[in-house]
Amino acid sequence: MIKNQSTNKIQQCLLYEKSERLNLIYNYVEDIKKQIDASASAVYIIKENKVIGEWYSGYNPTTKQKIEEDSRFNIYSARKSYIGLVVAILLNDGKIKNLDDDISNYLEDIDEEISKGITIRHLVTHTHGLEFEKGNLIKYASPGTCWDYNGAGLSLLYKIIMRTTGKNVNQFIREYVLDPLEFTETGWETTNKKSLIADVFESSEDPKIRLDDDTGFERNLYVSARELAHWGFLHLNKGNINGKQYLPSRLFELTTAIQTPKEMVNTHQNGFFWFRNENSYLDSELGENLPSKSYQILGASGCTVLVIPEYKAVAVRMYNKIGNPAGYDYLRDIKDFGNLVSSILN
Repeated sequence: MIKNQSTNKIQQCLLYEKSERLNLIYNYVEDIKKQIDASASAVYIIKENKVIGEWYSGYNPTTKQKIEEDSRFNIYSARKSYIGLVVAILLNDGKIKNLDDDISNYLEDIDEEISKGITIRHLVTHTHGLEFEKGNLIKYASPGTCWDYNGAGLSLLYKIIMRTTGKNVNQFIREYVLDPLEFTETGWETTNKKSLIADVFESSEDPKIRLDDDTGFERNLYVSARELAHWGFLHLNKGNINGKQYLPSRLFELTTAIQTPKEMVNTHQNGFFWFRNENSYLDSELGENLPSKSYQILGASGCTVLVIPEYKAVAVRMYNKIGNPAGYDYLRDIKDFGNLVSSILN
């Protein structure tokens, strides 16, 4: 029974048809919750236009309140998919001319030796060859020759967004997505709220709610499991919700197609930060049994948004744990989750 009803535009067009087969997924997620010592978890699964799975477990470690439908988890790096959509909007609107434009076209004050040869494509696919060293941005490899998951490229992309538009990521997402679709359980939070779930840590650090500015760059984006699934559903349906085209379909074709430089054949594959795996890369986070063209975005707290176009499905799982205990294999876990979802939805 739903106690805290969502009324956003996507929720309004979804039917409820719960499947007992999904108990296998709930049991799996609960077992992992115990293994990693998370205090909270959630699952939300949509297939076609039906919510076929919705499950909540555990409690907020700071308040001891039970996890419910409107509980909001910090999604950490999964926020990059929101930034990726902003980049697609800028390309569509002509604020960024081309995905393969040099970033120096948009950043006048960047060091020429650092920026040489780096394009927007490199920034959104983690192939820029940059990193921060003692707070300074350095180039450690030629762009398009290596893949490295760090925040260096994201920091430049954020500057490009600000300098080409005068707006930040949060303002863009609110204008183009959150407000038109009436999302109320997604936001970069500056103050504590009852719905926010604190993270627990592998260290002795006390549970904490991460708060920061609301520009859309920092790691303080809190989203409910259902609204994160709605975010995936928006991508799955290429901006068309219940017959209304809220955003051009081209945006989602850009963000979820493989954009990694073609010469990088044996590495992670990315769209605009979304992960793909058409090259059977062994270290990919996508399960080996997922259909081709599936895509996924992940966050440090254990959350994932998995979109499977072949099944017209979106699967979200949430945890509130930072750090992995001895004996826990995160890569194997996230692959197993995807494989399990695929086997049940097939």
